[in-house]
Formats: sequence, C-alpha cells, structure tokens
Amino acid sequence: MESGETTSGLYVIDPFGGRQRLAIQRRLSGTMNFKKTWTEFKNGFGVPQTAYWIGNDVIHHLTNRQPHSMYVIFKLNNGNILYQKYEGFFIGDEFTSYQLNLAASNTGKLGDSMINAGYSGANLNGMPFSTVDRDNDQWKGGHCAADYKGGWWFNNCHDAFLNGPWPPEYWHDPWEPTISSVSNIAEVRMMIKPT
Repeated sequence: MESGETTSGLYVIDPFGGRQRLAIQRRLSGTMNFKKTWTEFKNGFGVPQTAYWIGNDVIHHLTNRQPHSMYVIFKLNNGNILYQKYEGFFIGDEFTSYQLNLAASNTGKLGDSMINAGYSGANLNGMPFSTVDRDNDQWKGGHCAADYKGGWWFNNCHDAFLNGPWPPEYWHDPWEPTISSVSNIAEVRMMIKPT
C-alpha cells in the first residue's frame, strides 16, 4: 500500500490526501445520539469507527498548543463530499465553557455557516459550548442544546449544527443553507490539522 500499511484492518481515509489531520468528531448515518451531558462532551465518548466526540478537554489541549485549521466534512448518500475549511480554530478551556474561536473560512463548497451565517444570531464564533444539562447559549426564550437535542456551540441558535439527532427525530439545519435536511447525509466529520 502507498501509505506503508500492510496489515488488514480499519483505516480512516483522509479525502484531502494529507497527513496529520485528526478527526475530533465523526457521525455515520443512524448511529449514536449526541444528546449527551456536559461531562460526556468534556471527556469524550463513542467509537472512532462509527460515532464519537474526542472530548472538549482534548480539543482544547490540542488546539491551544499551536494554530490549527478545522475542516467540516459532509459525505452525502450519493457519494459526494462537501467541506468547509476554517483557519485559526481553537477552543478555550472549561472555565470559558470551551469557547469557540475561528479566524476565517476561505475554502470549500459548503459555504460558511459558522462565522458569516445567514443572520447575526447564528454566528458561532466566540460562543461557549452548551449541552442538554448546561445552557450557555444566547437564546433568551429557550435552551438550544435541549431543544435541538445535542451539544454544540450555539448562539441564538444556529445555522450550523453537526450534532443533531438522526431520524426518526428531527435534526434542524445541519448546515444552512447548503444542507437543510439530514435525509441525504451519510457521514459528518470534523477534522483538525496543525498549520
């Protein structure tokens, strides 16, 4: 094999052909629910081959040592892969509620739904992380993580949300406006790479 691997087994393929990319989140269609507690998102959960979150503490420690790019990747049921690359990705520590920091989005066909979203209440840059048991969003009339059933960086609430529930429950706007329905999603992944 080109990569030097000769042992049979499961390997994660990087669709962008580079090395040093680490999947911090992965979800295959119909797998695990991400309606988890603060502690579960802090420590991480799941299995890398199907569905997992590496853990907010791990993401913080990795991204605060050196600058990182972050890739949001959707694989659709028809085999198409859409992605968006963000520069300057890091999250704060638990004291900041794992505040999301993104410098710019300059590459990809998904469109920027995290920084320059459709309305100001969907801009996720600078937002703390929320879970079903910890409401840190800006929505005065409710609790985004509880209402949308998954932990995430919410503002009031989102145009990008990668941790919603799979059908039969309703996953509201995974990546608005490019992907507004979960029905054609085969896989979602977040990957980071040192820059």
